[in-house]
Amino acid sequence: MDGAQETGTHVLEISRVAEGQRSHRDDDVLASWRRCLNEHRLDPARRAGPRILTQRELRQHRQDSEELLGMARHGMEDLFRRVNAMGYVLLLANARGVTVDTIGDADLDRDLRHAGLIAGSEWHESNAGTNGVGACLASGRAITVHRTDHFDMALTPLSCTAVPVHDALGRLIGVLDLSHLQAPHNKMSQALTLEVMKSCVRRIEMANLVRSRRSDWILRLNPSPEFLDVDPMAAVAIDAGGRISGMTRNAAEMLTAGTPPATLIGRRFSDIFAYEVEDLPKLSHSLAQGEGMLEKQAGGLLFARAVPPTAPAPRATSPLPTALREIHGGDPALQRLAERGAKVADRQISVILRGETGTGKEFIARALHEASTRRGPFVAINCAALPEALIESELFGYSPNAFTGAHARGKKGLIREASGGTLFLDEIGDMPLGLQARLLRVLSEREVLPVGGTRAEPVDIRVISASHRDLAAMVAEGGFRQDLYYRLNGLSLDIPPVRLRRDLEWLIDRIAARTEGTPVFSGPAMQMLLAHDWPGNVREIVNLCALCAAMCEGSPVLPEDLPSDVAQGPARIRLPVRQAMEAEEAEALRALVKSCDGNISAAARRSGVDRSTIYRRMKRLGLTGLPPRG
Repeated sequence: MDGAQETGTHVLEISRVAEGQRSHRDDDVLASWRRCLNEHRLDPARRAGPRILTQRELRQHRQDSEELLGMARHGMEDLFRRVNAMGYVLLLANARGVTVDTIGDADLDRDLRHAGLIAGSEWHESNAGTNGVGACLASGRAITVHRTDHFDMALTPLSCTAVPVHDALGRLIGVLDLSHLQAPHNKMSQALTLEVMKSCVRRIEMANLVRSRRSDWILRLNPSPEFLDVDPMAAVAIDAGGRISGMTRNAAEMLTAGTPPATLIGRRFSDIFAYEVEDLPKLSHSLAQGEGMLEKQAGGLLFARAVPPTAPAPRATSPLPTALREIHGGDPALQRLAERGAKVADRQISVILRGETGTGKEFIARALHEASTRRGPFVAINCAALPEALIESELFGYSPNAFTGAHARGKKGLIREASGGTLFLDEIGDMPLGLQARLLRVLSEREVLPVGGTRAEPVDIRVISASHRDLAAMVAEGGFRQDLYYRLNGLSLDIPPVRLRRDLEWLIDRIAARTEGTPVFSGPAMQMLLAHDWPGNVREIVNLCALCAAMCEGSPVLPEDLPSDVAQGPARIRLPVRQAMEAEEAEALRALVKSCDGNISAAARRSGVDRSTIYRRMKRLGLTGLPPRG
């Protein structure tokens, strides 16, 4: 059948379904077709595929999806290890249907791009028609949209299995989708895929509940005792007041079928179970006599295991780890960087540091490493400083006598050296494309194959990368692999140039104090330093302090002691660029909230984000005078 015939047959079937005729397809697929025709006014003969967002739009979506990215990443990597090399790509979409993370076979990069299975693709039904992510978001249920189940003819080679992801309060915050480029025609071939995906999301939600409710009791639930301790079906968090503070999506189904989780949050434990909350310790491992059983108030029994609260870590005098506290002297941009970095310090989330040359990216990377609990080493490599021929052996190591001139005992390589710690890849934009593919495989499979080796070695690394180049632009131009970019870009942190830092005097004093000879700048000299543009950033300050210490030999540094480009150069006007940007953002947010009559929930819906995101932005921008109503 040629393309025109296929399109005609497809359009005819959709039209007949819209007229009420019966079809062999799943009810959720048929409901989606009707929405595409009646609500979204889409043409069933279209061959458009998903819309691809700009890099700027994608960065904003990823920033707004930090919670989703953090809770799903480990589970995604574990799942992809099981389906790697089978033609699948794993997508994580947010509640607006935008793909914010992907894991795919590096060898299929071109095919994945052509199919739109990349980060930044928009899969909402109103844009892409019937598809796994879009139909899952619309129905709130797991679904497989197989080949011609798709509304858009451009998507009919795909098979997409999608499962909703919920937070601990039961809110749908995203979709995990496993898509196949050329699946068998029989839809039953994906039945096992659907069950595997449901299991993966259940574990993701379980891990998120445990992580986010450390101060609460966690009650693991299962219909039977066999897998209660190793793989429970659901879990509920109970706070110190005996109320339900969170749960996995499966828990709501298990406790009161059909009741939304939101209606159970805040209810007393005794309202749900015929059991006293004070007796929860009896269901713990240490006191349980056999497998614990709980009777539901609505009738029926469940097997349960109670896990006591994790002892809270001793609170430091500051909410930030010391290493991150000490990266600035009051600069707001670096304070926000430290706060965001602290949130992922102990997560398996890769970080990209962006900033001009000389802004101190390695210093920040080391602070992030020291702020974590990782006990392995901090290993740094400058990808721009090594000849291309040496980068591969330096990173991956090599087997004994792997090539002419190789050491007889081989070389471990920096990736294995960093196992258990942090690998810092400076100037990652200068890494050759061929090695980018090898690095991607290391990050995906958590193992490294030395040059000339036959057996891969497991590694446990946290990667922080940095570049003064615009990696997103390099991706668009084909100079940097998109799949590697989004694997590295779990969190992007922008380091401000020295000319925009508001703690410049603190920075100069700090560097001077650590310089041999400790130069002391007179008032007029410091004023000149504060007026200088510092094109070399921190590196230039370091060199200047060393020069002044040598030239003045303990005497105060006067204006005439400064280098000519500093002493005689035109005083710069420190344009508050960041302040101007924030003022513009604040004004836009103020107008949005005002247009919603102060209703934060309405403002969040209009923006497509959670209420917590709006509140967080208001706090960051100092919008405390707005009268929010909800």
